[in-house]
Amino acid sequence: MSRAGAVAIDVGVVLASYSVGVALTGFLLDAIFDASLEEGTGTIASVVLLGWAALYVAVGTAIAGRTVGKAIVGLKVVTRDGRPVGPAAAVVRVVAFPLSTSLFGLGLLLVVLRRDHRALHDLIARTAVVYDWGDRQAQLPGPLTAYLRARDVA
Repeated sequence: MSRAGAVAIDVGVVLASYSVGVALTGFLLDAIFDASLEEGTGTIASVVLLGWAALYVAVGTAIAGRTVGKAIVGLKVVTRDGRPVGPAAAVVRVVAFPLSTSLFGLGLLLVVLRRDHRALHDLIARTAVVYDWGDRQAQLPGPLTAYLRARDVA
């Protein structure tokens, strides 16, 4: 469920940033060159959107080991032995992702079936997705935790 939540957040980030980019580009084209983006550029827009999404995931994974969505839900992409992912592995992981989603998502089903929870694109890129909250706690302390700490029980 964490991965699904991360994907949902990342789709929102990609779509929002793409929309802002298109609006800004249209505004600048109109202001500087008195030209406009054509409405009928569906194929070009789709290719640019997919390219933007791939760049977003690859750069985020290569630099921080996570995207915004993965950071919010506490996930991180690492190599099989737990080291940070390099740029080459991040790109391989993004390029291999369509293989995981093809054939009705059978490559993603490996997350549930495998003991190490690695999808097909993780196997190809030799990566793994792990929980990593960084310097923050996975949960905010609840009232019971605060009560026990105050009484020096925990």
